[in-house]
Amino acid sequence: MSSILTSRSFRKISCSVVPELERLDALCTAWSDLLARSSSNEPMLSPIWLLSWWRTYGSLGGRKLRVAAFWAGSRLVGLAPLLVRRHRYWPGIPFVRLEALGTGERESDNVCSEYMSLICEQGAEAEVVEAFVAAAVSGAMGPWDELVIPRMGGDSLLPGLLAQAFSRLGISSSLTVTESSPFVPLPPNWEAFLQTLKTSRRYFLKRTLRDFDKWAAGKARYHQASTPGDLEEGKQILIDLHNGRWSGAACPGMFRSARFQTFHAAVMPAFLKAGALQLLWLTVRDEPIAAIYNILWNGKVYFYQSGRKIDLPSKIRPGLVMQAYALRRAIEAGRREYDFLGGAARYKLQLALASRPLVQFRAVRRALREQARRCADLGVSQILRACGRDSRSSWSVIFRS
Repeated sequence: MSSILTSRSFRKISCSVVPELERLDALCTAWSDLLARSSSNEPMLSPIWLLSWWRTYGSLGGRKLRVAAFWAGSRLVGLAPLLVRRHRYWPGIPFVRLEALGTGERESDNVCSEYMSLICEQGAEAEVVEAFVAAAVSGAMGPWDELVIPRMGGDSLLPGLLAQAFSRLGISSSLTVTESSPFVPLPPNWEAFLQTLKTSRRYFLKRTLRDFDKWAAGKARYHQASTPGDLEEGKQILIDLHNGRWSGAACPGMFRSARFQTFHAAVMPAFLKAGALQLLWLTVRDEPIAAIYNILWNGKVYFYQSGRKIDLPSKIRPGLVMQAYALRRAIEAGRREYDFLGGAARYKLQLALASRPLVQFRAVRRALREQARRCADLGVSQILRACGRDSRSSWSVIFRS
């Protein structure tokens, strides 16, 4: 265990690197307690999510755990949930990458972990970030060429603190906005929510709900998983509706991935046991027509996945009806926010009242290797421009992580 003296408060913080799953399992209680005390209290930074991810994906691609724990005496005040692996940029330029745990899967298996970050005790963010950067630069986590933390909350302190801390040590870093996450700051009641919508969106939502009620003719029923048996029933409905929705599409449903299913077969029961799972489905005349998979965490509802029946009359929008029901339940339960997570799907934008950016943090140590990567990237961009947009499909990434 190496000791680090932070430059701002001169409080001694020690760093220990956890390279084995058994030792990480032993940290679960302290990890969960820290998360609850942190300014990054997100479900996808929890032991439930990240340990399930490691057990599903950790054996792939030569990944090795490099979780850094930061202590003030016997108190865990910071955690950097990272792994290390080899990543190749086109046309085969190798980088040793320190990467956020829970990210970097193949696109077909991607669980889309969001709000990745270091976990820092609230009020100690600057100290923990400085200790982390000092440990990383000193080699405590082993050799690395780049550090990549994707999908960080752009409204968080941590991305800027990381950039500043690496800059002070002369290491180049960047913050890139990659997408946005629409959300609804929840008002005290449903009518107040409706009044915050633009007139056209409010009219569309009300008309959608009226059309659905008329079509369902009193035969609609909402269901929620509250027992393991309910969970199995609801999960299968979700999978069938989701895969049916995307059948034949250019991007097939995520539940067609065996690893994706294995991951959620572990995560969903654990969230259910913790009171953090909201699995809802809607039936009309006893036929399932929509399902939604939400995570309940820290006063928020996170919309994660859904499915809907597609061979219905054109004015019947079961997906939007399901979202409206979940939103109303969140308001009635006194939740503070309904987060749609990343992406700009139309139904999200119809209901969202705000959005926050998701950013990727990247720090690079090997200047010559990075220069070679940039030159190769520039060359590909120039070739694509010369060939025209129609040629882009022929230039797929040759070397995949």
